[in-house]
Amino acid sequence: QHLTTIMIIILRIVRSHSLRYFTTGVSRPGPGVSEFTSVGYVDDVQFVRFDGDGRRGRAEPRTPWIRDNEGREYWDQETEIFRSGAQNFHVGLQNIMGYYNQSEERSHTVQGLYGCQLREDNTPGEGFMQFGYDGRDYIALDKATLSWTVADAGALNTKSKWEADGTIAERYKAYLEDECIEWLRRYMGFGGPCLTRADPPKVDVIRHPGPDGEDVSLRCRAFGFYPADIKFMWRREGEDVSLQMELVDTRPSGDGNFQKWASVSVPRGEELKYVCVVEHEGLAQPLAVKWVPDTSLSNKATVGVMIVILLIPVAVVGFVIWKRSGRREEMEWSCEGGKGREVWV
Repeated sequence: QHLTTIMIIILRIVRSHSLRYFTTGVSRPGPGVSEFTSVGYVDDVQFVRFDGDGRRGRAEPRTPWIRDNEGREYWDQETEIFRSGAQNFHVGLQNIMGYYNQSEERSHTVQGLYGCQLREDNTPGEGFMQFGYDGRDYIALDKATLSWTVADAGALNTKSKWEADGTIAERYKAYLEDECIEWLRRYMGFGGPCLTRADPPKVDVIRHPGPDGEDVSLRCRAFGFYPADIKFMWRREGEDVSLQMELVDTRPSGDGNFQKWASVSVPRGEELKYVCVVEHEGLAQPLAVKWVPDTSLSNKATVGVMIVILLIPVAVVGFVIWKRSGRREEMEWSCEGGKGREVWV
């Protein structure tokens, strides 16, 4: 996770476009887990996925724009590439387990993260290629020097083998600087507005009672935004208190957009002193949102009953409209649903 976070931050220094692959091999996959999984992303959009091993599984489209623009030959080729990668990962995983004198009694995992980027002016940016083992950094390519950076003594074995070949680093560099860029440009042409859009977040603040009865939690929620890069800040009467906030990872919302929240603990009765500030590419300026007390609870019960009765026919009509709207959204949802060269020696 540390490895992934660093790379995503690097890619988002400017609004560039990226092609990334996240690949995982497991020595003893459990129920519902594949021996080998590889997922491809253009920017924040998953467009291809493979689950299987060296003999089974097929590359599958994850967005309409890749499904509608690539034919059977492409998917057959992708499948063979991923199956070859599965075989290489399997061999590499067995080798690494040997380097650490580990048995097959428990499951072990090797992960790959690699890709390239295009800057705003359409020139190639930084490419990267790195691997992890059992959730820790293992080995990474230094593209500038064509050398390998290792995390510990066990990874020195892989470094020695790859440097003894003399061509592996060169092949990786060529892929990152040429082939990867070509495919990224091709996919950008397919994705079009789906990949260049900037949908602003909807933001609200919700109050949750604290466990001790003294403090309460204010949760600032942002949802429906794209791209995934977003910034939260909590302020108390103008003072930045963001160091006190709890921030969750950005998550897909299932409709091609993203969601995220940041909460802060505040003294009861001081909720209105706090403001959540959200920054996103889709916003012309930072959005400041406060918690709004719910005054509806003071209404009499009889008034509430009357409102419910009056809303029944409205709800029926609204349900019909919602169903039609859902079908329209599904038809318009065209933004959701490469070429990996893994070598282990």
